[in-house]
Amino acid sequence: MRNRFVFTSSALLLALHAFGCGASPGGDTTDPSGEVSTPAPSPAPGTPATPELPATPELPATPAPEPETPPEPLPSETEPPPDPSTPEPTPTAPPEVTPAPAPSGVDGFGVTMLYPSLPGGESWALAENATADKRFDPQGTITRNADGSWKMKSTKVRMSAFPSSGYSANQIATYDRDVLASRGYMQAPNDWKNIEMTGFVKVNAVNNNQDNFAWYARGGKHNDKNSGCEGSSYKGGLHYDGRVRWEKETWHVSYDQAPYKSATSALKGRWVGFKAVMRNVPGAKGGEAVKLELYLNDNADKVTWKKVYDMTDDGGWGGDAQHCGGAVGAMPITWGGPIATFRWDSATDVDFKWMSVREIQP
Repeated sequence: MRNRFVFTSSALLLALHAFGCGASPGGDTTDPSGEVSTPAPSPAPGTPATPELPATPELPATPAPEPETPPEPLPSETEPPPDPSTPEPTPTAPPEVTPAPAPSGVDGFGVTMLYPSLPGGESWALAENATADKRFDPQGTITRNADGSWKMKSTKVRMSAFPSSGYSANQIATYDRDVLASRGYMQAPNDWKNIEMTGFVKVNAVNNNQDNFAWYARGGKHNDKNSGCEGSSYKGGLHYDGRVRWEKETWHVSYDQAPYKSATSALKGRWVGFKAVMRNVPGAKGGEAVKLELYLNDNADKVTWKKVYDMTDDGGWGGDAQHCGGAVGAMPITWGGPIATFRWDSATDVDFKWMSVREIQP
């Protein structure tokens, strides 16, 4: 009996010893791989809790990761400031200062009109029998061609077109520039002022290829009478070599020229259409300015007009209107005049057709 008790007690002690050494207080919490699947046991009282950290990943090469949405960089951080010694790139095809106006119909010749006619305004067109037209003075002999066009053989041409009231120097009361600018005309209220002048020409023979056609208005006769003060005008020039420009004749003879621009190839032997537009517009300085435009119909189809010059006289061009009483030397020519002229020099044989002058809505 005693031996059986001793054996039983010994076996019990051995079992308790094995249990105390191999079991966890919270029970078996390991899986076959030995990885812990539950949180670590609570620390002993008085010991601060230390959470278990996950495995540390491999750190990037930079000291700290960038934020998910970086702030927009300042311009100075993305590109260096411009070098003032480096010129700005020049566009290959700069746009025009202003676009050409939309066509407003056709005239009696079927030629496209760029600006609408002023309702009830003045107009003139080359007549079927041009030699009998009292409103047209070619100041030279013109003859009719077989195709209906006209020919002029002269090295100095000044063909004048008058408004319906005609022209008479005796009806011009004053040439004082300030008075003319104030009332808006030289001879009569229906003088040529805001106008679109059109003409088609063909140079057959020329002495000087650098000379030009010129459509001009805003004055009367260009001579030395009255100190030349009747001879004011803006002249739109088309040169036989294809250049164009505007000229301002403050009085006769006092010229200021705008720079030349290349518009087309040489004119000799082909028909071209040419338009000069002059119209008053509000000036940047508060008064009236004059908008000056030139157009070319290079293939003479009556339709395809290209603007080849565009400028504005706002009182900073020229400088001697005082000669005719003006208070400001560079004042623009804002008044109308009784004569619109189709002019050319140095060409000994020129054909012309489809000429007109129309008063337009400015």
